Order: sequence, then C-alpha cells, then structure tokens
Amino acid sequence: MKEQIIRKQYLDKIWKFYKKPLIKVITWMRRTWKSTFLKQVFTNLKEREFFSENNFFYVNKELLEFDFIKDYNDLNIFFIEWKNINKIWNKFVIWIDEIQIINWWEKFVNSILAEYGDNIEIFITGSNSEMLSSELSTLISGRYIELHILPLTFKEFVNYDHIEKSIDKLFLKYIKFWWLPWIINFWNDEEIIYEYLRWIYNTIFVKDILAYNSIKNSVFFEKLYKYLFRNVWTIFNAQKIRAYTSSNSGTKISVDTIINYIKFWIKSFIIYEVNRYMIKWKNIFQINNKYYSWDIGIRNALSWFNFKQDIWNILENIVFLELKSRWYNVTVWILWDLEIDFVAEKNWELIYFQVAYLLLSEDTSKREFWNLLKIKDNWPKYVLTMDDFFETKYEWIIHKNIKDWLIGK
Repeated sequence: MKEQIIRKQYLDKIWKFYKKPLIKVITWMRRTWKSTFLKQVFTNLKEREFFSENNFFYVNKELLEFDFIKDYNDLNIFFIEWKNINKIWNKFVIWIDEIQIINWWEKFVNSILAEYGDNIEIFITGSNSEMLSSELSTLISGRYIELHILPLTFKEFVNYDHIEKSIDKLFLKYIKFWWLPWIINFWNDEEIIYEYLRWIYNTIFVKDILAYNSIKNSVFFEKLYKYLFRNVWTIFNAQKIRAYTSSNSGTKISVDTIINYIKFWIKSFIIYEVNRYMIKWKNIFQINNKYYSWDIGIRNALSWFNFKQDIWNILENIVFLELKSRWYNVTVWILWDLEIDFVAEKNWELIYFQVAYLLLSEDTSKREFWNLLKIKDNWPKYVLTMDDFFETKYEWIIHKNIKDWLIGK
C-alpha cells in the first residue's frame, strides 16, 4: 500500500469549526477512504495538542464489536463506561460512524452537546444522506455543519502519482477512472478497476437504496439509473422521463415516482443534482435540472467510456466537482436563449464558467464566448478547454487550459 493521500482541503475546513459548539456531520460516497480520513482528523487533533489518545470515543457501526449498540440508551451506557475507565470528564472527542444505524441517535448527541458544550468535539458520519437528512433538518437543526467528502481532485491525484511524469497521461487516467482512493490498490489493471467500480455500484444499489427504501420495481429503478448515467450532464424534463418510461417499462410509472427514484440516487451520493440559476418559475411536473456524477469511474464502468462521445461532458463534470471541492455553490444558467455551464458563488461573489473540449475554429470560439459576453456585470468569466496554445483573453474573458486550472497554475 502506498502512502496516504492527505485530504488537506477537508482537514482545513474542519479546523475552522474546531472548538465551536457544533456537531460536525461528514457524509461521503462509499470507498472514499473514510477510515484513512478519520485517522487524519484524529492525528490533526492530537498534533495541535487539544486531545490525547485516550480522549477519543469512537464507535463504528459497521464493525461487529459495536453490534450490541442498538439505540441511544445502549450508546449512552457504553459512553459512561468509557468515561469511567479512562477517567475522562469534560474534554474529549466523540466520533460515531454510520450513526444512522443507531435508533434515536439524536437523543444521545443532543444530550452530550447540551451537557459539555465547548469542551468537546462531536463528529457523526454516514454514507447515505437519506438516513440522516430528516433528523438533521429537525432534531439537530441549527446545531450542526455538514461536510461532503468527494473523490480525489486532479491536483491530489497528480501529487500522489510519483511514477507517471506526463501530465497528459495522468489526465487520461483521471478521466477514465476518476479516483476513489482505493483504486490505487489495482493501479495498472484496467479490467480489475472497472470490476471494482461495478462492485461499488452494486453495494450502494442493494445496501443503501433497495433495502433502505423498500423499492418494489427494482428492475425499472436500475434501468432508470443507467439511463441517467448514459445521459448525465443534460437537462431532464417530464417529457424525456415519460418517453423513457413508455419505451422501457411494461408498467405505467408516474412522474412523481420517477422523481422520487432519482432522489434516492442523489441521496446515496451517486449523482448530483444541480439547480438552475435565477429561475423565475418552475412547473411542478418539470425537473429542468442537470445531473452530474459523483464519480466518473463508476459512470464509465456502467455505461462504457467512449472518449470521442464523452470527453466534452466529462470535462464539464470534472469542472463541476472541482468547484464543489473548492467550496463553491454551483448552479447552471439556462434562461431564455442564454446558457452558461456554471455560475459559481462563494462569499457573495460570482464566477462564470464555460467548458469545452477544443476551440477548433473561430465559430466554435465565438459560440463558447458569446454567452459570457452577453452578461454585462463585472464578475470574472472563464472559458476552460484542452487547448495548449491560445490567447489568454478574449475581450475581458479569461481562457485557460483545464489541466492548468485544475492543478492551480
């Protein structure tokens, strides 16, 4: 096993909320190197001399040794025993992994926060937001911050691969497999990588979605998801959904059911829904949002990677998740005749992005820059492409190579 990949942007983000009376909720896709990241957080806390080894109360409900904890009362009894054994009274870290499996977990968390306040740190984690969302919005509302852990960024991947020196070859690896960190165990075996990614998908499909949501029409549900994966990055509306339903299902599926099915995928961190920017109205039977994959490798494993057909949209997906990893709120602007790939907002500031593969002609350049030129505000505007040689500006719009932008050049 190679050395760990330090997820610095997440450690830095968490650090901003240390010693604050807030519950830290960390959510992620499966196999995003959860246990390794937990160790990094623990090490970070110890190195900053806030806590010693004995100050960590850790429960992982995926491990059999914690199978006896069924509800908040079992958890509280175990916590009191831990405190007495370690003689810990008022300064400690609580970390409960896959907390949604514990019945009425919120009673324990709220009680601990009320009693100990600023002297402790509480982390709760889960790999399926459907199991957490209702509790977060009601029982601990206003008392938590939520952090999503994404697969590796391209910069993390480049800094990790010390063998391959060609940035172009590295980028090709990246767009084919994305990077769930565990893939490093299969490094150069493409067949095994795709088998592993399909296994991840099947685990999420069976364990996190079918079992938890009691879905009856599992065959149609999976067909719908594969349809989404083949057509990810496009605007979905009721007409497209109905057309797919009529041609691929022997039974009638309502639009409401289809929308609920899509939400199950979103809440399991398989696809990401991106809303439209500045939309003035919305018909209840229309979706009109775009969807992106949390992990391109899983998408490619299920839908087959075709460079010629997919590259444009994969680049768009990469830019979207990069912006999310940089803590931007991201929307798409599709209003009347104006379409902008991404509007990124942070701290009341905006940045506009258009993404393309190559600007092969003057007409292509005008098409990519034209919509940005129509926006008459003073916020920064970027066109990101794979071109290696070009002018860096088109009027006031900045043109950058996407690889350079991803690694921060």
